[in-house]
Amino acid sequence: MKLRRALTTTLAAAVLPAAALVAAPGAYAAGQAGEQLPSCYDVSTANGDYEQKTIKLVQTDADGPVVRGGGWRSFRATVTNISSTTLKTLGMSVYAWRQVEDEDPVIGRFIAFEYKSKKTGSWTPVDSDASGSFVTDGVVKAGKSVTYDLRLRATADLPAHMTWGDVSVNASFTDRYRFPDGRVIACRAGETGQNPIRITDAAARPTGPARTDLRMR
Repeated sequence: MKLRRALTTTLAAAVLPAAALVAAPGAYAAGQAGEQLPSCYDVSTANGDYEQKTIKLVQTDADGPVVRGGGWRSFRATVTNISSTTLKTLGMSVYAWRQVEDEDPVIGRFIAFEYKSKKTGSWTPVDSDASGSFVTDGVVKAGKSVTYDLRLRATADLPAHMTWGDVSVNASFTDRYRFPDGRVIACRAGETGQNPIRITDAAARPTGPARTDLRMR
């Protein structure tokens, strides 16, 4: 899976919040609340001129080993609104994947994610049944950033042959694409932060004789 394809797939699956539909200009061909929006990149395929100029995503501290059956390891994702207007439709998701054709079982079944709730401060499981989405308030003011605290762990039953993978954090939002003939369509755009992870087994405990203190008395 190419990074561009991963981003396009995720954005195409993103759902436009009902509030965004209410605020959307009449020129949007948005449809009813809950309708899935197409990717802006897919919409502009014929012209190939779409460029995302609203957000920047930086993922930090996600590199490094993850112990199979071990504890949680924390990392962060920061989204910055680089536009001149307030962003009101930000959506976030996180998932694990491997660039392996026809892999079964897929690694996502064995990597658990949690995010720290900004309201309660507690760690909350990421909704694996909703494309790995986690809760945001959807709003980022112009020129401002928001940082999300995340963590991951590998379950003990992760197959032994899975010794590596990638973690992708996606930030998406509702944008609009204007065709050369003036038509405007609502679409989903965003950025992806990607980091590799190395999966290891817990270090074996020494089984030899106890260490002898050789210092002279």
